[in-house]
Amino acid sequence: MKEFTITKMYDEPREVVFKAWTDPSIVALWWGPDEYVCPVCEVDAKPGGAILIHMQGPDGTVFPLKGEFHEVVEPEKLVFTSGAFLDEQGEPQVVEYTVVTFSEIDMRTRLTLHSKVIKCPPELSGVLEFMEEGWVQSLNRIGRQIQRA
Repeated sequence: MKEFTITKMYDEPREVVFKAWTDPSIVALWWGPDEYVCPVCEVDAKPGGAILIHMQGPDGTVFPLKGEFHEVVEPEKLVFTSGAFLDEQGEPQVVEYTVVTFSEIDMRTRLTLHSKVIKCPPELSGVLEFMEEGWVQSLNRIGRQIQRA
């Protein structure tokens, strides 16, 4: 299964960057690759809290994603699973386990995202090749959003 780590520096304090991950109104502005919007974005950042995000592509196609927070340590760490490509019963076919840490360095924030795909049927394995780049684009979008705030 696919696994990767991405590190990104932001000029803002970690409380600001952490909030960008836990405030649904901000998450909706950056989640997903460039050119995508999130008409539905529900984030309940607490252990056991649900994640429901609908990513809509430029062609109008909606990709629902649902997940759950497993660990929330403000403003230091988020651990969650997220799943996409829902089957007829609404169960995700591709599931990702993600750990995001926030370290403050001289009033700046080093964000480290570690992602591991824990479920993916062979017929959907092609989507994995775009997963890391999608996260890179999302992390860049966070930077643009928190600079505007």
